[in-house]
Amino acid sequence: MRCKYPTKSGLWAVIALCCSAAPTWAQEKDTELALNCRIEPYMQVEVSSAVEGVIAQMLVDKNDVVKKGDTLAKLESGLEAATVDLRRVQASLESDISSQQLALEFAERALKRVEDLYGKKVASFAELDKAKTEHALASQRLEQAKDRQRQAELELKRATENLKRYTIVSPVDAVVTERYKQPGEHVDNEPVVRLVQLDPLRVEVYAPASLYGQIREGSSARVKPDINSGKTFYSAQVSLVDRVIDGPSNTFGVRLTIPNPEQALPSGQRCTVRFANVQETPQ
Repeated sequence: MRCKYPTKSGLWAVIALCCSAAPTWAQEKDTELALNCRIEPYMQVEVSSAVEGVIAQMLVDKNDVVKKGDTLAKLESGLEAATVDLRRVQASLESDISSQQLALEFAERALKRVEDLYGKKVASFAELDKAKTEHALASQRLEQAKDRQRQAELELKRATENLKRYTIVSPVDAVVTERYKQPGEHVDNEPVVRLVQLDPLRVEVYAPASLYGQIREGSSARVKPDINSGKTFYSAQVSLVDRVIDGPSNTFGVRLTIPNPEQALPSGQRCTVRFANVQETPQ
């Protein structure tokens, strides 16, 4: 360390301090702290099938970019598709309801005639009671026909949902990093493809315990990746701070997120994160 003192009155002293950096973090300025970090995918998903079956089509391959809801693969589902067609026809049939509606209308006319005759004392009470009973039964049969149609509609819905299970779709916007199955292969509980979500990216940091309370969720930071991807620094935001300090290492975990809409920043690399207005306090 070299010190330079003023030689004239009215001039400020200029002091230069030199110190060695800590192994895992460094204070670059009085108001900015740098910590080592690692850039990771925001989410990694091993996508499998909801049902056991045989792969009919694989529609993606390694490095393909997929959107949420895109079809990744299809299983053989001829029987399930035929069941859907059958249930659709059953749900669309109106003949049963129409015939029961006609029977009810006839029972209503018959009841009206018997009531008129009974009022004129031409028909007996037994005939009136029979007409009322037939009308009630016709009304009940119509409701049963409507119930059967509602049941057929529900059966169609169930068959349609079951058919969907034979189509494997992407749960997130992601990149395919591995394809495990080929057409004709059997699938049960094992994954079919592996997806990695790269927007946003996740930054994992371990900070010294002396910084606990200074780094908070929502805080802003700058991340410098080891690999130059066109930008020197990337803006990041703290999304998670561990509530427990790890005793052996005397550190706590911090997670940040980086927007990566163009997916230009690769994951898996080392980086340096800089927090403004954060200082390590000596213990």
